[in-house]
Amino acid sequence: MNRPSAQTQLDPAADAARLLRRIGFATLALVLPLAALVSRRAAVVLVPIGIALLIIAALIEEPGQFIAGLKAALLSRPGLILLGLIAWSALSLVWSPYPGAAAEKAGNLALAVALGFVGLSALPERMRASNLNLAALGTGVAGIFALGLIIVSALRHADAPQGAVERGVSIILIMAWPALAWLLSRERGMTALGLALIVGLLALTRFEDGETMAMIFGAVAFGAVTASREGATKAVATIVAGLMLFAPLLPFLLAPLVSLLPNSSDDFAQMLSVWADVIRQSPVELITGHGLDTVLRGQMTGVLPQPAPVTLLFETWYELGLVGAATAAACLYFAIRAAGRMPGALSAGGVAAFTTAFALGTFGFAPLLPWWLMTLTAVVLMFGAIARGQYRTDRPAVPLPMRAASHTRPKAGNPPASGA
Repeated sequence: MNRPSAQTQLDPAADAARLLRRIGFATLALVLPLAALVSRRAAVVLVPIGIALLIIAALIEEPGQFIAGLKAALLSRPGLILLGLIAWSALSLVWSPYPGAAAEKAGNLALAVALGFVGLSALPERMRASNLNLAALGTGVAGIFALGLIIVSALRHADAPQGAVERGVSIILIMAWPALAWLLSRERGMTALGLALIVGLLALTRFEDGETMAMIFGAVAFGAVTASREGATKAVATIVAGLMLFAPLLPFLLAPLVSLLPNSSDDFAQMLSVWADVIRQSPVELITGHGLDTVLRGQMTGVLPQPAPVTLLFETWYELGLVGAATAAACLYFAIRAAGRMPGALSAGGVAAFTTAFALGTFGFAPLLPWWLMTLTAVVLMFGAIARGQYRTDRPAVPLPMRAASHTRPKAGNPPASGA
């Protein structure tokens, strides 16, 4: 039997690559949720650093596999659709009335997509479980820390934590889905239950911003996919893509229903009225869009009537038109279907994460802000890494002949029996 020599066992380059990969993944899974509670720009800074370390590790260990993985990701159907969406967003700078701000927003979108592509391509074929355990550890510790901050603030009768803590809680909530999926895939039910309890308590503190409802939608999607993977995944993908594609019909369909509600819905009724007026007054822009960043700048300059909708659906249609909305709908559909094909509990976790993120965007939460884009990129990478950590779930059993030989040894003075 040929044994590997000591020289082949000691590979400094491979050891360095594994160390860099561990540090890079720890930056995304462990440091990010904790740092987000104390720094508003944690995601913008840490996500590119973590992905850069993953890329360096891939180039040291297997540069050929990294290039091949990047090429396959770019040429895949979801990849090509996403590239088309970025290209259309960049083209909208031509007719955008705010080219400077629009260029910055297009750059943020392109950077997030590029980091996602290269980050997924930099992941190894097999991800170590010791690295993936950091996902649950980081989310759990950060969740306990955030709960502590909120409880201390309540006991002191102070205002609720603002700024970085709010963003940190939002990051913890969306990062909980890959962490829960990893724990369930390793059959750590009690640990997953504890993490779900922490995340549920955190979600209840964010009811006014819609994150509680978004997490509930995600939980419903998680349960539905667990019960019926193919049917539920297809249903969620169709609903999400349909809402994105047919969003201009919503103000006309919801207006009669909202008029029947009490006076507390006046603001919502006015928002739907503004949305309907925008559709009637600009039929050409309904196809091409007004250009990137025109919703925010239009509200600031008074071009866009108030109260204009603050939602991902309105922003996509107003800025990118039918072309951008149709491309985004197709991208979401195929991405959710791909998430539903992941092994085990990852399929339910992936679909739940997409549902939660889309619901948050629909409720007007952080639409396409840089820190939120970087957070979603980190979540996608964590799911990709966990999917590559499913190659072994049980320790292989010792073969019976070896087991028998180890337990039956000849006694001293008694020669072994001849075989034939």
